[in-house]
Amino acid sequence: NGLDQAPPDTLGAARSATPRAVVLSRLVPHKQIEDALDAVAVLRPRVPNLHLDVVGGGWWHDRLVERAATLGISDAVTFHGHVDDPTKHAVVQRSWVHVLPSRKEGWGLAVIEAAQHGVPTIGYRSSGGLTDSIVDGVTGVLVDDRDELVDRLEQLLADSVLRDELGAKAQTRSSEFSWQQSAVAMRSVLESVHSGLPVSGVI
Repeated sequence: NGLDQAPPDTLGAARSATPRAVVLSRLVPHKQIEDALDAVAVLRPRVPNLHLDVVGGGWWHDRLVERAATLGISDAVTFHGHVDDPTKHAVVQRSWVHVLPSRKEGWGLAVIEAAQHGVPTIGYRSSGGLTDSIVDGVTGVLVDDRDELVDRLEQLLADSVLRDELGAKAQTRSSEFSWQQSAVAMRSVLESVHSGLPVSGVI
């Protein structure tokens, strides 16, 4: 997968002074944004001023707004809807942790987008693609269930050293992904096949 580079002016902006998590996702059922809302509801009494930004649009939006209200966390969640790229990257830049509780992912482009900003991602190991886009314990965290999602989110919000280490490694890895590199790799494969030579994938 390639990657559109984040606007340079968003990369130098300051983090939020208070704990802030972000979800980058379409708002559809299989993305399970409810798990992120539930996590905020559980952690809010233990993590003062915790706030969740949900960036993305979709037909499940109203259900999620209702869920936040039912949980009593409407004031701790901002639903930004579909926004332009500069706005999206500005929101991510001020965040501490990216949460992607999707049931299934093909790759997880949002993981690499967040990584550009040094923001590590927490997601489900069973989702499929996140096992490729997140290097567990290195650039982010893979968890097995909702309870572990809550526990690891609390850990990352409390441990700035761990959070910064994961974020720095995620940011370094994000530089390995670009449309130019993808195009060069594809050309190499096609030329090798055309010449009848064996070729392996790019790792």
